[in-house]
Amino acid sequence: MEKGMQQVMPARAQQYTPPAAALPGQHIPHGKWLWRLGRKTLLVERRAVWIGALLLVALMGLSLLAISVGSAKLTPWLALKALLGESTRMVEIMVFKIRLPRVVAVLVAGAAMGLSGCMIQTLVRNRLATPDMVGVNEGATLAITFFTLYLTLGAWPWWAAPLGAVVAAVMLYTLCRNPGEQGYLFVVIGIGVSELMRAVGEFLMSTESIVHVSSVYFWTMGNFVGQGYNVSLPVAGLLVLICPAVMYFSRQLAVLRLGIPTAQSLGVNVNRVQVAILMLAILVAALGTAIGGPVVFIAMAAPIIASFLLKGRVVPLWTAAMLGALLLLLSDTLVRVLADPHEVATGIMTRILGGIMLFIFLLRDKGQAD
Repeated sequence: MEKGMQQVMPARAQQYTPPAAALPGQHIPHGKWLWRLGRKTLLVERRAVWIGALLLVALMGLSLLAISVGSAKLTPWLALKALLGESTRMVEIMVFKIRLPRVVAVLVAGAAMGLSGCMIQTLVRNRLATPDMVGVNEGATLAITFFTLYLTLGAWPWWAAPLGAVVAAVMLYTLCRNPGEQGYLFVVIGIGVSELMRAVGEFLMSTESIVHVSSVYFWTMGNFVGQGYNVSLPVAGLLVLICPAVMYFSRQLAVLRLGIPTAQSLGVNVNRVQVAILMLAILVAALGTAIGGPVVFIAMAAPIIASFLLKGRVVPLWTAAMLGALLLLLSDTLVRVLADPHEVATGIMTRILGGIMLFIFLLRDKGQAD
């Protein structure tokens, strides 16, 4: 009789299930939401959703503040009116042509750095394994330096960054084929590759005139001065295209945190997944580097803070991306305010913040040990 009643029920009534409700007899883990999209179900970490919402609000507020500060200071309210098209022509030109493009470039680069850092740290299971530590960023920098100095292209060769990053990654993977099991070896080899790439780039710049290399050298320090949409928008578009692949491998990446034997016993093709995640992380890091240069600290700090906020329950890929954008925008805004009226590379401020953060963590660990 129940079967007959189900056949009589309208199709629309059969398909409807409340988004956050469980089916009869289905258990929802503590701290999770169950979202149903047709026949698909998705478990979502509640804490990640709330933290993501807070980070989004913080990004919006800091972006408005970053647009406000500068040589010609604006109030946040005046900047908001300009964004809504309710200000004078002069203010709108200042906001839309000068400050907003730089803010967008910083946000895109920071998100890429945070995401790639989280992928590599989780894969290698080592907090020191970041794109700026293992040679990926330096490989991207070397490629852009070479194309800028020796080929007259008429435009910034941002597209060369993935080429240099892949070369560095091939060297790295050739010398360490099991990054998940040889985390410390991976980091040590990566430092060697990074120093080699940096030395070659500095040699190339030293053979050219100062006038020719001044802009490239300033960019290699991590600089967003004059960055516009011509680089950040294509990079953002490519990152959006890469995100589905990152989402696809995120579940396997979470399983890899349990160890190689456990992942293999659960049916994960470890070698294929490691290579895929490593290549995705390298590509994302290279695209972030292409905008403002090899900025350090962001790819290391963002995943660490994200894991702390989420209590290590999930792989914090998207939280790390948002934190990377927030940290880099904070660094860029600070360096603009503190160095005004001079232009100082944002990478210098990230190094200062990185050193302070490392000092605080060392003091905390020492206090816990005592």
